[in-house]
Amino acid sequence: MVKRDILSMAARNLLRRKSRTFLTMLGVLIGTTSIVVMVSLGIGLQEAQKAMYAQWGSMNEITVNQSYRGYLPEGEDAQTQAVALNDEAIQAFREMEGVTAVVPMVQISADNATCGKLQGWLQVYGIDPASMETLHMEVQTGRLLEATDHNALVIGGMLGDSFYDPNGNGDGFSGEESWEEYQNRVYEKSLGMLHQKITAEFRNSETEKSKKLTFQVVGILPKDDNSNSYNAYAPLDVMQKIQKMMLTSADKKQKNRDMYNQITIQTSDVSYTKSICQTLRDQGYNVYSIAESLEGVEDSMLVFQLALGGIGAITLLVAAIGIINTMVMSIYERTKEIAIMKVIGATFTDIRLLFLAEAGMIGFFGGVLGLGFSYTLSFIINQLSGDYMGNYMGTGEALHISLIPWWLALFAIAFSIMIGLLAGVYPANRAVKLSPIEAMRNN
Repeated sequence: MVKRDILSMAARNLLRRKSRTFLTMLGVLIGTTSIVVMVSLGIGLQEAQKAMYAQWGSMNEITVNQSYRGYLPEGEDAQTQAVALNDEAIQAFREMEGVTAVVPMVQISADNATCGKLQGWLQVYGIDPASMETLHMEVQTGRLLEATDHNALVIGGMLGDSFYDPNGNGDGFSGEESWEEYQNRVYEKSLGMLHQKITAEFRNSETEKSKKLTFQVVGILPKDDNSNSYNAYAPLDVMQKIQKMMLTSADKKQKNRDMYNQITIQTSDVSYTKSICQTLRDQGYNVYSIAESLEGVEDSMLVFQLALGGIGAITLLVAAIGIINTMVMSIYERTKEIAIMKVIGATFTDIRLLFLAEAGMIGFFGGVLGLGFSYTLSFIINQLSGDYMGNYMGTGEALHISLIPWWLALFAIAFSIMIGLLAGVYPANRAVKLSPIEAMRNN
């Protein structure tokens, strides 16, 4: 028999018993839907976690901070020199595979700062103006630092929280307003500092020497709830001069001292991020990356997805038993038909393929219907829970907690067909072993 004839005959046989075929497909539909929706929930929750972590920084960024030299054991001079954040370290970072940019920064705190009648303190990061765009920093209003700037300052949207009016009644957070209302109020205060002058005093705690600098605020960063929102950024060369004034006698004695407080490394891919983090940590650097924090979440989510998929697979296994039952009943009802096929020359392979084709079609169409139903359920789940999950994760926008990627859709169809074919093996073998003489005699 031609393969096309076998498929045509299998389709006609299924259509002759529409109710039974539909009920059998219904089992596959439910099983497919269970697997797809449950796995999609695991994928969606994992992506929601990634979106939450992405607010804290890029997955392709590594932050290298100063190591705690004072806690290193005695006699580890080689390690002490190896972990210094200086120009040699920057050059070594740039030569590492997968690194696309290296941004050094100097961090200095000013305990006393004033902006008009406001008083407070300031955490200033010295940064190369060109590197602000490299780090994808954007201002809400005003502009970023430029190469020609000297005492310009870009402040975070929540920096106003570090300043207060000494003659006021206190403008800190109170229970009379929500946290969001408080953040908006602080942000409005920060916006009021645009184009204003901030005078900051930097003091050497050892020598008691101090230096005052007056900055012009040229830009305000967004009020995102991250570290950038509470910091201020000034040109690197300006802050390096202050850094030299802040050196202690112990710092000056170090032959290979830290020249930078923090270095940000950007990579071309998250896989490089993880490997570079491990390499730098092995060399003694103090390293942090969002990608590493997410790694544990990904592992736990994978286990979660497998657990949900396993529950759905049990439902599909029950559907497979239904297919076997349907096909076996079909054999008993069609013994005469099978006998005639054998008498007129149908081979064992043709009969086996016929029953496998019927079982495969049940799996295929049940899988297709189940996939369509899965997309419908996924849409409903996202519509009902998107806003809530967005607020819960703190992203500020609706999140889809049920995601069906293309590979999951293809897997669902392929798995449904495979279940159908496997379920059809036993009935097909019974049909092949059926004796034509006995079949004709019993009908």
